[in-house]
Amino acid sequence: MEVERNSIVMIQLKPHPDNFFVCPKCGTDQPQINDFRFESINIFADCSCRECGFTFYQTLPVGHNVDFPISIGKDNDVIYKSVKCPQWLSLPVATAYRERRTIGVAIERIIYKKSDKVIILNTLDSLYGHVLLKLYNAFSHLDHQPDFGLVLIIPKMFKWLIPRGCAEVWVVDLNLRDLKYNYEAIHGFVSKRFNDFGEIYLSKAYSHPNVKANDIERLTRVRPFDLTKFMERRPIITFVLREERWWFKNKFDYWFYRLCRRLNILAWGSHVLVERQNRLVKKTMKLIRKKVPRTKFFVVGIGDPDGFNGIGEDQRCREVNAAIERNWCRIYARSHVIIGIHGSNMLLPTALAAGCVEILPEDRYGNMIQDISVRYNDRKQLFFYRFADQFASADNVANKAVAILSDYETFNANMCKNTYSGEPSMISLHQVGDAYH
Repeated sequence: MEVERNSIVMIQLKPHPDNFFVCPKCGTDQPQINDFRFESINIFADCSCRECGFTFYQTLPVGHNVDFPISIGKDNDVIYKSVKCPQWLSLPVATAYRERRTIGVAIERIIYKKSDKVIILNTLDSLYGHVLLKLYNAFSHLDHQPDFGLVLIIPKMFKWLIPRGCAEVWVVDLNLRDLKYNYEAIHGFVSKRFNDFGEIYLSKAYSHPNVKANDIERLTRVRPFDLTKFMERRPIITFVLREERWWFKNKFDYWFYRLCRRLNILAWGSHVLVERQNRLVKKTMKLIRKKVPRTKFFVVGIGDPDGFNGIGEDQRCREVNAAIERNWCRIYARSHVIIGIHGSNMLLPTALAAGCVEILPEDRYGNMIQDISVRYNDRKQLFFYRFADQFASADNVANKAVAILSDYETFNANMCKNTYSGEPSMISLHQVGDAYH
């Protein structure tokens, strides 16, 4: 069984592999483990049933697979999963397995310090947000398990976010979209590295770990917004925009998007939707500035700069690199409020800014909060993280942002400062009276 070590659950792979696997054919526990295969997102145990002889691969319980083991018969190619396992999880596992790539993959090994006992944290994923969220797990291991060396497996585009303190980093030179496949080359590289360590454990790589403000600084090298300066600084609001998921003005825009997608003309339709989104953003800026005249606006994201008629500073661009991402992070860290569409594009902004107004599409209600890097553990969560529906008007979004700017001082005094913390002190009325004389 997997065991708890220093409050962080890990899976031992070497020298005594934790064996919690089950034969999907006959139900016998603890099959023979022949190998562990790191092939990309998925990590498989190569197993043989001691009872019926059935050979199969079973996913290790890490990342999104933590609650849903999936097995694949080696001879019959059948997928075995529980009835509760969602299709969005099982289908990619099956596709990646059946479409395994045999091409070469460049993997850079960076060694910071030698270690015989290591924890491997596999952050590989085909979705940007999933990689970043898995990477957040690094801090639990670095802070609570100093006797182990942390080994990161990370996509190349995240190399700029490597946190200090790692023992090694294995940088995989593949685009995120290509990481949805399994690769023999990745398995081959990791297998060779297994010989370099005496003890190997695997991080559970939870898909939604908690993250603290100082953790984000360790990743980005940018200090998050300092709430003690909230009222002193000039108000800054940053819009984080996307060109494949939009803030719709009304249902007509939404059905226009659906029609374009069905007719396979979304490349053309997106230009219309981007223009309409930009108009909403401009109107929102004007409404905010009417109530808070000193507000400064930024716009970031992948896209063509619009200019915003001089109202906002448009920092969007088509090609993103580490320098641009770090510059965006500095903008987030200066921002009182981030306004954006639900998605992975909100993870770093909300980790660095004071608060946000998120436009949440109806079909994403089940994913609410997944893209928010929650900085607070008290009432500030409700104050700083506000949500609007996908057809929210510019007035609605502007009013939510203005409320954060205008109401923070009173909120902070009444809800954060003027509250009991720990045991209340027993002061008599006579003492209170004496204080006034």
